[in-house]
Amino acid sequence: MSSNTTNVKIFIMPQQFPCGPEATCCGPIGQPEHEIQKLKSAIEKEIGPWVEVLDVTDEHAMERHPQIAQLFSSLGMKALPIITINEETVSMGNPSPGEAVSGIREKMNQM
Repeated sequence: MSSNTTNVKIFIMPQQFPCGPEATCCGPIGQPEHEIQKLKSAIEKEIGPWVEVLDVTDEHAMERHPQIAQLFSSLGMKALPIITINEETVSMGNPSPGEAVSGIREKMNQM
């Protein structure tokens, strides 16, 4: 499979601590870096090194992906991470790496 035919993107929000890392009023939001890397690595192992990770808080990235901006606007944090293949959403929420790979494999078989 070449990068011209398979384009996988993972839309995430890097983990943040809105009230500060030591605050007890609220917990962190977003995905920890190690979870993002684990998911990215599992997908790359399956399809190759063509996985792009994009931050939903990056306005420029979201201008290029209005359908993802709309999903995030409508569903909020529970939608993340959002995984797309060739601009089609294959996963939302917090899949295990195995679930994400399975969804991508299924979508690739339909192409």
